[in-house]
Amino acid sequence: MTLAEYFSFLPYGKYAFYIWFSYLMTFVVITTLFIRTRSIHKNTIKQLRIKYSRS
Repeated sequence: MTLAEYFSFLPYGKYAFYIWFSYLMTFVVITTLFIRTRSIHKNTIKQLRIKYSRS
C-alpha cells in the first residue's frame, strides 16, 4: 500500500470541509470540557481542604 492509497480517505469528496470541521469542533469541545472539569475539580478539592483543616 502506497502513502497515497493510505491517505485516500482524507478528501471525502465534496463534503471534506464539513466532515473535518465537525471532527475539529468535536475535539475542541471535548478538550475544553476535560480542562474545565479538571479545573473545577481542583478548586473543589482545595476548598474542601481549607474547610476541613479549620476544624
